[in-house]
Amino acid sequence: MTQCYCCSTKSFAECCQPLLEGKSAAGSPEALMRSRFSAFATKNLDYVIVTTDPQARADLDRASTEEWMNNSEFTKLDVLRATDEGNKGTVEFKAFFKMNGTDEVHHEISKFRKQAGTWYFRDGKVVPPPEPKA
Repeated sequence: MTQCYCCSTKSFAECCQPLLEGKSAAGSPEALMRSRFSAFATKNLDYVIVTTDPQARADLDRASTEEWMNNSEFTKLDVLRATDEGNKGTVEFKAFFKMNGTDEVHHEISKFRKQAGTWYFRDGKVVPPPEPKA
């Protein structure tokens, strides 16, 4: 049993794989966030694009997203907080990855929108690292 890339306690086959294969849909903003992390980990750019809000897809830089995806090893996801408020939600998370042999952390607060029963990633705001103390 391979643990899911999204760091849930479930196996990949029980957790994110059915979403990435289009066999089921995310039931919450957090589930969609976790599946999108798994898509980055498995280099599934098509899933990242199709789960982006259709109204925001024009803002998605496919080339830079693909470059980041292909040149990174996504190692861990920490979901810090998640909300589900009807047809809107937010997820604050830290995605840990290695790029060019260096450990990195992407800290973001993402917004999600539900349209016709389907959750989509709307946009995200990067949380800057804390200032070093003098």
